[in-house]
Amino acid sequence: MKIVQDALRPTGIPAFAGAWRPTATQPTAPEQYLVYTTMTREDEHWDDAFQRYRVYVYLNLWSANDPTTAISTVRAAMRQAGFAMLEESDSYSAEARQALVAWTWVFWSEPDNRSEELP
Repeated sequence: MKIVQDALRPTGIPAFAGAWRPTATQPTAPEQYLVYTTMTREDEHWDDAFQRYRVYVYLNLWSANDPTTAISTVRAAMRQAGFAMLEESDSYSAEARQALVAWTWVFWSEPDNRSEELP
């Protein structure tokens, strides 16, 4: 989703939709990277007419080193882009040797009524 990529770009941390996947140019995962998915639902109706979407962004920061600075950077970038944080949690995977910070962010979007009308 372009709005999420645009919000995360200033962090300088690579961001991937869905999952990080190895490529020929990057066969191993970066030291830090972000993975996100989204869920959209109708949020607001006025006089029985749809008015607004609520879009949830499930964002994960994977980090092989201390994620403290990255956490602050991601928070600032998402807020600057107009997202609201609903929750944040952190954990460490000894097996993967990585810290995981998981967020749920939300933003609201107006419908594009022209593209959502039946032909």
